[in-house]
Amino acid sequence: MSEDKDRVACLKRKRSILRTAVTNTVTKLERELLETEHIDVDKLEEILEILVTKFESLKCIDNELEPLFGEIEFEEEYTKTEEYNDKVTLTKFRVNKRIRELNKNVSNFPANVSHDVEKINQVYQPNINIEENSVRIKLPKLCILKFYGDVNQWLNFWNSFESAIHKNVHLNKVDKFNYLKSYLGGTALSTVDGFSISDSTYDAAINLLKERFAREDLLIQTHMSNILNIKALKHSNDINAFRKFYDKVSMELRSLECLGLCIENISSVLCTTILKALPQDILIEFNQLQNEKSYTNVNDLLNFLSLSLRSRERAALISCDSSSRRFTTSYPSNNS
Repeated sequence: MSEDKDRVACLKRKRSILRTAVTNTVTKLERELLETEHIDVDKLEEILEILVTKFESLKCIDNELEPLFGEIEFEEEYTKTEEYNDKVTLTKFRVNKRIRELNKNVSNFPANVSHDVEKINQVYQPNINIEENSVRIKLPKLCILKFYGDVNQWLNFWNSFESAIHKNVHLNKVDKFNYLKSYLGGTALSTVDGFSISDSTYDAAINLLKERFAREDLLIQTHMSNILNIKALKHSNDINAFRKFYDKVSMELRSLECLGLCIENISSVLCTTILKALPQDILIEFNQLQNEKSYTNVNDLLNFLSLSLRSRERAALISCDSSSRRFTTSYPSNNS
């Protein structure tokens, strides 16, 4: 008991320091957003990267503390944690929105880029002729989101960049390198910032990015960590939270499979972690269906969660529909 108290006290001290750091970083970003002239996009991105890093550390501390709280202090602690989550989420949204606005108004690409985005869009999104009506349909412009160094986002970024630019035969390597740098930020940009722009260094830069962010072992470790630290589902009747929980678990498991990991081999670890994050009523439902089986398959657990979630969603819709009918009043016609 004494050890638990010491651990809680130590974690709370760390959390206090991180919360202060997060608050200070949010304040810095808010000051930057209030600037009306000479806004430095790079500075915004750097501070945002610091915020993301500190907030990830804060979430880890919160996850460690959560099971150590008693019932009395849990609600207060959970409310405070959600306040910080909302604060950081809102700040990230505002900063990213401002960065997009600035990038839209001021071209990101250096002057020596010989092919602009319009040409890329023309190459990959040609007009489609519909002979019957002689109508020319132009597809929307291709949009590649910036990559800031989050390994979870690497595959999304690389797949988009590879198809639009890396494999574009109409661009030379110097142009590709300029585009590459324009789509990087934070630690990802720092990784290749020291390279001079040339044909040979483009390939070296791509290889370095892949070595750092496309390592299968690192990606697997990241997805496993996301599952092990998943936020517990507190109430099964909170449909929105249940949906987010299920989608998160499903996405992480499918990502592991895409990376070549056989999740069947680690079913026991995955199931234990997921089950610990579920409320008691769902655990009872699941155990009733298990029929005292000693081994739990993670795909069976995922299927059960999907069925349980869909059942609750349907029940919520039926309940909502019944309530609306209950309060509907029929008025007689004036002609009667």
